[in-house]
Amino acid sequence: MRPHVGSAPAGALRRARRAALVSLAMLPVSCADLSPTGGDPADLAEGDVASAAQELSLAFPIEGRKSLVVTNADILSAFTLKDVLQQLIDQAGVSLTPLQLFQQLMDTNRKAADGLGLGPNCDDVVIPGSDGSINGWPIDCPRAVGFEADRDPFADETADNAYVATTLSNRFDLAPPDGANCGEYRVVFARRSGMTPGAFQLRNFIIFEARLPNPTPSLGREGCRPIVDFWYGLSDPSKSLATRKDALHDFYFDGLPGFEPVIHIDHYGQNTGPFGGQIRTNEFLFAPEVVGDPPVPFTTWNLREFRLLHSGSGTSATLVATPSFVKDTPAAPLFDPASTDARAVTFRSTSFPSLVERLAAADDINRFAFEPGYPTTMNAGESQMIGLQNNYFATFGSGTSALRTSIQNKLTAMGSTLTPDQIVGRAFSLSCSGCHEPIGDATGSPTVELDLGTTDTLAKTAPFVQTTEQLESDPIEGGQRFAISEALTEVFIPFREDVMADFLLNNPILGFEKPGAWTSTQAQLSVHTGRVVEGISSLQILTPGTFHAIVSPNFSTAGLTIGDKITVDLFVSPAQPNPSWVGNLEVLISIPSAGINNQWAGNVPLTPITRGSFQRIQFASLPTATKNALSATPRPTDVKLQFNFNVTSDSGPYYLDNVRFEN
Repeated sequence: MRPHVGSAPAGALRRARRAALVSLAMLPVSCADLSPTGGDPADLAEGDVASAAQELSLAFPIEGRKSLVVTNADILSAFTLKDVLQQLIDQAGVSLTPLQLFQQLMDTNRKAADGLGLGPNCDDVVIPGSDGSINGWPIDCPRAVGFEADRDPFADETADNAYVATTLSNRFDLAPPDGANCGEYRVVFARRSGMTPGAFQLRNFIIFEARLPNPTPSLGREGCRPIVDFWYGLSDPSKSLATRKDALHDFYFDGLPGFEPVIHIDHYGQNTGPFGGQIRTNEFLFAPEVVGDPPVPFTTWNLREFRLLHSGSGTSATLVATPSFVKDTPAAPLFDPASTDARAVTFRSTSFPSLVERLAAADDINRFAFEPGYPTTMNAGESQMIGLQNNYFATFGSGTSALRTSIQNKLTAMGSTLTPDQIVGRAFSLSCSGCHEPIGDATGSPTVELDLGTTDTLAKTAPFVQTTEQLESDPIEGGQRFAISEALTEVFIPFREDVMADFLLNNPILGFEKPGAWTSTQAQLSVHTGRVVEGISSLQILTPGTFHAIVSPNFSTAGLTIGDKITVDLFVSPAQPNPSWVGNLEVLISIPSAGINNQWAGNVPLTPITRGSFQRIQFASLPTATKNALSATPRPTDVKLQFNFNVTSDSGPYYLDNVRFEN
């Protein structure tokens, strides 16, 4: 989501802007001709103008339902759960069948005494007050979905207990700034019983979420360009549905040249850490056909996570779906001021307060994150829809507490106007249940909107799912497609389109997308993924002294539009030690091949600049000779910029993003 103006909802403005872009993208217009709102381009927020210009520069517009979230039923017919499991079995070299691997996964929801003996069960580790646990936190055990272990979903592909692929998802936006991997690529399978309207208690989803390795991590995210080019190419209007269907099948099962296939035994949690990938389930299976004797207790929506682990070879080879904690989902008891659990004490005193700055930094739910992170032992074993088990508001409470005071102190020091409840709400929105059912108070009522302290709020889910088993007509591809949530169409897909466009069109050096590229001997520099204008990161600058030179590496102006002024987006911290004099920012430019070395290119006073949000800063006009050198043929490859901060000590952090040359 980007900031917007006026009283129209953000979703309406996005639709209007993108409709205008689709109609304008094929016309030979210049940026000066662009006016998507029917008035002055200044009527749009700066980010929207930049986004519009980028999309007009692409060969064809990005179509979110072709390049980011694919749900066309004909395309998805090429993907079967049996084929996915068989590929994993073949790669592991184990003597299993797809049915056995499926049953082993489902059997984890049963107690060992009632299980098949194929692998872990939910009562393998019992802690006080529970029938089972994961990661030291209680879980429901057993669950009705465990009865799936007695069924064969492959015997009849049209049966209610069979599974159908509903969604292919491109999550390149999850690729980290250093390009350690190329993001996540998902395929969602749903139990066919849920396709029947009103079958609310007969639904189950299995989601394979693969982290795709970057074969050339030394190149950073640039090593992932073939992946982005592939997904962008799916929006090519000249490509038929059949062509896209075959291409996606090959991408998932065979991989692009130089890349592993998406469906690979090492991509679903074999490697530990936040980038290991996972298999997730979203379960609500409770009806007479799956109730045992004695009956299984009432079942609510439940989200669980698994790691697919393999070892050995030959006759000793193993492949097991192993229950794991749910990532980015701190257990709700950690927020309880009265809890004496050692993990809760550490969470309240140290772990969560350290996360406040990052949670508060973004004004876009797509950019919320837990950084620098917290111990994985604090992640819950499951995430449920019911009001109290995973509802942070219920345990955080409304009264005075040390945690509430600590959060407020952090916000005050930042100059933030957010409240502790909004920070907890942001943490909740990152959890499994908080994303799938974003309730906003301690009662767990879905009618209470989650307050995140942003201009826009998280749109509605469908409910408790983002992708559904329900079919609708497909106005883009023809035929039918599986419906998705309003949250995806209005919030998540537009953001992912922007990330893709920014990567395809923008210079990673000038966008501060490459960690370590810019250097300083005085300032402390790091990329920041919360306060961002374009792409996925900006440059955070801490200023312990009064003078700080921030120097770029050499870069080429090839592909850049060259205007006569250097422009940058700058964020000045609202908490200033000397509010009456912040300082100034100057810029120098060097092009040694053109005989230009450390040429002064402008100075801007920082005191009058609005604080607490990105502001467009434009320096003095470049000399004609410098502009000509930047746009010479061939384009120079030895351009270097230097931003000098002359400021009050410890007046940061400052943030720079989106350097460009414009008129």
